[in-house]
Amino acid sequence: MILGLRSKIIPLPDHKLGNIKLGSVTKDAICHRPCRVRCSHSTASSMEEAKERIRETFGKIELSPSSYDTAWVAMVPSRYSMNQPCFPQCLDWILENQREDGSWGLNPSHPLLVKDSLSSTLASLLALRKWRIGDNQVQRGLGFIETHGWAVDNKDQISPLGFEIIFPCMINYAEKLNLDLPLDPNLVNMMLCERELTIERALKNEFEGNMANVEYFAEGLGELCHWKEMMLRQRHNGSLFDSPATTAAALIYHQYDEKCFGYLNSILKLHDNWVPTICPTKIHSNLFLVDALQNLGVDRYFKTEVKRVLDEIYRLWLEKNEEIFSDVAHCAMAFRLLRMNNYEVSSVELEGFVDQEHFFTTSSGKLMNHVAILELHRASQVAIHERKDHILDKISTWTRNFMEQKLLDKHIPDRSKKEMEFAMRKFYGTFDRVETRRYIESYKMDSFKILKAAYRWFTDCKLEQVGLSQQYLYTSYFIIAAILFEPEYADARLAYAKYAIIITAVDDFFDCFICKEELQNIIELVERWEGYSTVGFRSERVRIFFLALYKMVEEIAAKAETKQGRCVKDHLINLWIDMLKCMLVELDLWKIKSTTPSIEEYLSVACVTIGVPCFVLTSLYLLGPKLSKDVIESSEVSALCNCTAAVARLINDIHSYKREQAESSTNMVSILITQSQGTISEEEAIRQIKEMMESKRRELLGMVLQNKESQLPQVCKDLFWTTINAAYSIHTHGDGYRFPEEFKNHINDVIYKPLNQYSP
Repeated sequence: MILGLRSKIIPLPDHKLGNIKLGSVTKDAICHRPCRVRCSHSTASSMEEAKERIRETFGKIELSPSSYDTAWVAMVPSRYSMNQPCFPQCLDWILENQREDGSWGLNPSHPLLVKDSLSSTLASLLALRKWRIGDNQVQRGLGFIETHGWAVDNKDQISPLGFEIIFPCMINYAEKLNLDLPLDPNLVNMMLCERELTIERALKNEFEGNMANVEYFAEGLGELCHWKEMMLRQRHNGSLFDSPATTAAALIYHQYDEKCFGYLNSILKLHDNWVPTICPTKIHSNLFLVDALQNLGVDRYFKTEVKRVLDEIYRLWLEKNEEIFSDVAHCAMAFRLLRMNNYEVSSVELEGFVDQEHFFTTSSGKLMNHVAILELHRASQVAIHERKDHILDKISTWTRNFMEQKLLDKHIPDRSKKEMEFAMRKFYGTFDRVETRRYIESYKMDSFKILKAAYRWFTDCKLEQVGLSQQYLYTSYFIIAAILFEPEYADARLAYAKYAIIITAVDDFFDCFICKEELQNIIELVERWEGYSTVGFRSERVRIFFLALYKMVEEIAAKAETKQGRCVKDHLINLWIDMLKCMLVELDLWKIKSTTPSIEEYLSVACVTIGVPCFVLTSLYLLGPKLSKDVIESSEVSALCNCTAAVARLINDIHSYKREQAESSTNMVSILITQSQGTISEEEAIRQIKEMMESKRRELLGMVLQNKESQLPQVCKDLFWTTINAAYSIHTHGDGYRFPEEFKNHINDVIYKPLNQYSP
């Protein structure tokens, strides 16, 4: 839903696109509810119908009328006579569209939107009284205002943008028209005083001492507005801020302007006798539609349509199209969506927003709209260049500080606070499937079915006997199910989860339980793979571990060979040999012999033992695209893997430092402190690691979004990026993998919780 007086564009978190009806598409149609395992023909048919309706939406945006804006257009006098309406058809619409309770506005109305109905109703009454028609409708409208006047100063009601300026102004206008409003005189006087104070503060505001912060509500300023200066902001389409109401006010209070008239007339040619709350809407609606589909996790069903929209947005971006760049939320969202979908866009275009003070004095910042600031903050999180993206760093700093301050404001609505809190978690620190559940309820039986298969494997391999808890199984599967949830990636999901469990097992062995000889035994067993039976097992736990590893690799290698058309088993085995030998270095040199490696030595080993090369490169074979040996061994894959492993290792070291210190395990934090000979503190060491981590994260994102000279399919590059998403999310509240108390709600959301148990 979009709220606001006439409704000024304020998308709420449910992402219904406001006064823009997406054809006949409902939220349920957009919110794809995946089929159960046994899906009826009618359900499948309904899903296909929903998809088709959404596809039609890309080509046709159906707008709904705005009573408020239509009333303001109806008040515009004729260019030939001040005593005649310029657009009498709008008066006809007002006469024909009064609701049963005497009001005008959203239909159906919402109990928290009474102020919006009051504003639309009063504007409609002014239009009727100005042209002396519709006495019966006027009386009924006055009855609604009398009955619902209590909402004017009610703090629980959602207040449209500019309400404190526009509504009192309309009360003054009603007095001039001899329209006696049934409102408490004390309440009216209070509102008029508050309006004067608001305007006075705007005139004296500390930024520029002008009307920039209220000009968007120019119809609420009336004759106080500096209309000549206002017209300098007129857009190429003839409008003021793409708002029919504000543009109409310019024709009412200012001299006649041909471009303003042309703008309103062009809208009425499309809609006959009413106007929407904003026009044009194509870019706005398409941006929000693509963003909503991606947030809902269903954009994969509309790849062609989404690409067509983004191609058009990119073309307009390069042309510096006014509809994009005149609105900060549009500009920021376009930048984020284009960059995250592999289009080359420069953050230089956001340079005008690097300074908070400047932001709030421009036409873009005048609304102090939390949505615009949210979009700016989200855009700032897609930085990929250390030097070129300093603009995004500055935007990130001030938007975060601004939102942190707003969260302390008890008057900020809870829904706005939740949006801000979520935005500040950094988008790369969330799981796709968990984020999706913020928009929809989803219950995937296929995920549960695969989890049961993983459980059987866990039980058959007797992994509990080597100290592994079932919690690792659930957490491992949750991690990948939350970021790689598409049905066609079921094999990759299961392989990823199994690898995470086995790597955890061997890591725990070497950290706490196993001796050097047992590790050497495991390495020899893996090196002699086909003839492992001639090696023998040094202990029962080595036997359990190796047989679980052997069975898993053999099964995955068989599936990978089917998908790739070639045998990749040797590569899978070599990945394990590399990791096990690096673990031997950690155990023998760093733990047993207590030597402290250099930073370079540590990272060359620890970025392998974190397991990323093993489970990510293995999973690539199961995603679908055929990958040649040359591609897998290319510098591109090596760089992607190294960056991903570095980020995963550094985030792990920051959050596991205390535990590993107690276990006498080597950690990046301890290395920095030791090498400094006590000159840097733990806090400073962690700060330096975070800087290294952020640098690697940006480098990785740049490679993932790079199209030129890339040999790797996008779905494969995306797996590296989603892997560090998982790393960030796992460690948001400590070590979420080994101690997953904080993960329980997320696991329930993604795997167990049925539709009727979920509440946003």
